[in-house]
Formats: sequence, C-alpha cells, structure tokens
Amino acid sequence: MVITMAKSRVRGIIYAAQLAILLAISAQIIIPLPLIPFTAQTLAVGVLATISDFSLSNWAIGGYLLLGLVGLPVFAGGTAGVGVIFGPTGGFLWGFFLQAWIIAKARQMKFKQNLIIGNLLGALAQLIIGAIWLKLVSQLSWPAAMSAGILPFLIPGIIKGVLAALIGQLLLARLHSPLQMR
Repeated sequence: MVITMAKSRVRGIIYAAQLAILLAISAQIIIPLPLIPFTAQTLAVGVLATISDFSLSNWAIGGYLLLGLVGLPVFAGGTAGVGVIFGPTGGFLWGFFLQAWIIAKARQMKFKQNLIIGNLLGALAQLIIGAIWLKLVSQLSWPAAMSAGILPFLIPGIIKGVLAALIGQLLLARLHSPLQMR
C-alpha cells in the first residue's frame, strides 16, 4: 500500500514537472501582432488545467513560477527573475492559479461545453487579476489598467480559451481521466 502511494506521488511530481516545462516552452512561442504579442503560454495553462486536477495544475504552475524566480528564462520572451514575478505584469502570472481553479471547477461539471465556458471564464479571470495587479503596481487609473491589461487580450483570450478546451477534450479522451497529483 505504501509503495503504491509513493509511486503515485512520484508520478504526480513527474507530471507536474512535465507540465511546468510545457509552460516554459509555450511561453517562448510568440506570434507578433500589431498591438500585442500572442503567446502560447495562456493556451498551455488552459490545456494543462483541462487535463489535470487542480492540485497538479497548482504544482505545475508553482514549479514554473519557481523556475522563473530562480532566474531560468522561462517567462515570455525568455525573461526571468523577481522583477518579472512582482513587477507590473506579474499579476498575469499569478492569475494562472485562478484560471486553473475555474477550469477545474468547470471540468467537474462533466459537460463538454463547460470546458469551453470554464476556459473562457478562466482566461478572463486571469486577465482581471493581471489588470488589477498592473493598476496597483504601476499606479495607473482603473480605466488605464483595464484598457492596457484586458482589452487588447480579449480576442486572443477567446481564441486561446476555445482552443485550450478543444485540445484538452481530445487529450482527456485519450487519457480517460484527468492527470492527478495524489
């Protein structure tokens, strides 16, 4: 029994490490657009939250943030460090935890359309956390923070939310159940 639990725990840690690496790689995939860059980072958060339980998602996101905190260039554009995590755009990174929680709750409802709704709401919540953080750290007005932190990312967020749900559904069909931390 103890050996089985230990194997399960090790498996969860390996899954979390793999998902953290997925996040790090996806953050480097950037499509330059006229107003804002389109990164695959938030898409990856949606996918990993769709295919894993909330605990595993937290471990993966936490591991990813820790990698960046210690200086590995895992954030968008190869950035890293305390200045990124606690700087003006750090709230978007911290918002990944809320995004994952919302997606996990939607997945528990077991309707396929809930994954799309959960990913869309999760993406919006992540943007709202990022914009609030941006306002507080940069001392912007609320309208300025919202127009800088949310509006340019709405359409890309919708696209990524729907894609994350669809990719996640395909992966879940192959996995037969969400990945778990245990």
